[in-house]
Amino acid sequence: MTRADAGPALLEPNAAVPHLNPPHSGFSVVKAVVSGYGAAMSRRRQRTIGIREVAQGAMVSVATASRVLSKSDYPVAEETRLRVERVARDLGFVPNAMARGLARARSDSIGVIVPVTNAYYDNMITGIETAARDRGLTMLLGLTQADEARREALVTQFLERRVDGIVVCAASHDQRLGRLPAQMPVPMVLVGQQPNAGYPMVRSDNVQAGVAAARHLYERGHRRFAYMTPQADWYDFNDRYKGLKAYLDAAGEPVSIALMDGVAGETGAYERIRSACASGLDATAIIASTDRHAIGTLAALADAGVSVPDEVAVMGFDNYLTSAYLRPSLTSVSMPAAEMGRLGVEHLWSMLNGGDVPEDTELQARLIVRQSTGGTAPRN
Repeated sequence: MTRADAGPALLEPNAAVPHLNPPHSGFSVVKAVVSGYGAAMSRRRQRTIGIREVAQGAMVSVATASRVLSKSDYPVAEETRLRVERVARDLGFVPNAMARGLARARSDSIGVIVPVTNAYYDNMITGIETAARDRGLTMLLGLTQADEARREALVTQFLERRVDGIVVCAASHDQRLGRLPAQMPVPMVLVGQQPNAGYPMVRSDNVQAGVAAARHLYERGHRRFAYMTPQADWYDFNDRYKGLKAYLDAAGEPVSIALMDGVAGETGAYERIRSACASGLDATAIIASTDRHAIGTLAALADAGVSVPDEVAVMGFDNYLTSAYLRPSLTSVSMPAAEMGRLGVEHLWSMLNGGDVPEDTELQARLIVRQSTGGTAPRN
């Protein structure tokens, strides 16, 4: 074979690099190496290594090779098992999950639909992925980006990929899913409060979370409150507001609670509170529906020279990792996002294996008291 026939040359580990012109020729050498690797991978993709090649290389039957590589309980001599695994590794053999799934009528994968990525949904995704991995399932993730048509399209795409089940995480814009349970060929579980046509749902008790926030601040002497939210009519935020009002209305003393609606993220919170401070902030306690809004609130109060918590107390929801490291550290209601995700997969797994699951699973939040409402600064 001539050098031209051999394709791009690969440098041996200790080979001398020839002088190339122009100067600074290292790029050309690296490019040649990368090109050679790409060509080798292209040739490998054109010829996929199968179980028969592994069996031949290990000098065993196809059935024995299959038992070893599928980690079957069928007894195989240790020496044989090690030889098959070594040959498979040397040949670059990768088991065909699709073929294995067809034989078992399972793909060992689940589709997960999430509206956006932020600290709250990241925790939820972590819970889902951990539970899926513990059960040998691969998670396929789709983002709707607040597009409901995209959510419906993702359901279709996941079904086309033959996932074993689907988890749909709630978004503020959600309407009822377009498919009824009887129209779904695989189980589906909803995580987070959302319109429901009869699917099992795992959610948090946001009303009681609102009650806990109101009680905490009321018992510290506050009577003038403000509740800040990006969207007051979303289930979670609306339920928190209901809890706040229910507790304060039953408190037996005159109280006020102003609603700051349509506040977008940290920037929106900062601008709204800066404006309120300029015109005369009435509230002595600001309850933000997320820690993001609470962080913007703290910044605006600091810039306005308002002392927290001596003049105004601030608290949020979701208990972001960074909230413990602010100064003052942020009091927050920790929502069980990771646990919700974990239970969603647990319910899905039970349904896949013929089990019954609750129609509605409700988890409780946990109040974390820190400096922004007059407490200490625990890091948990």
